[in-house]
Amino acid sequence: MKLENTIIIVADLGELKAYKVHENDGSISGEFKNSFRLEMIADENFIEGRKKMSDLVSDSSGRLKHYALEEKDKRVLKDIVHAIEEIVADKKPKQIFLAFPEEYNHHLMKKLEDNIKDLITKNLIHDLVKTDKSELLSHFID
Repeated sequence: MKLENTIIIVADLGELKAYKVHENDGSISGEFKNSFRLEMIADENFIEGRKKMSDLVSDSSGRLKHYALEEKDKRVLKDIVHAIEEIVADKKPKQIFLAFPEEYNHHLMKKLEDNIKDLITKNLIHDLVKTDKSELLSHFID
């Protein structure tokens, strides 16, 4: 699999990490092998996405206001889209592997520009933010 100029982006509503994939060609015991390493190129925290809704807003009986939850999520998604746009503009990848939780994946994809969506060749509906970088690539390669 060719991974030249590939970016891996893993995110949830609280954090985004992006990695550039580097291919290492080499020969081991006379056999040609490809290996890969990931270089972190972005590590963003979205503080609002980590706050509990009860810390942000509640009515007099302590119940959460539904619209506030939706607004918080929309603002954080907008910030994540902006971060992805900056990564793409800076690194100009040929392809993107994306992992974003199922609950919000569809909403993120709707907000991304078409030119960025066209670069996404793998879109996993999983939260892989806490996954060790040495294991990340295996989630995207069959």
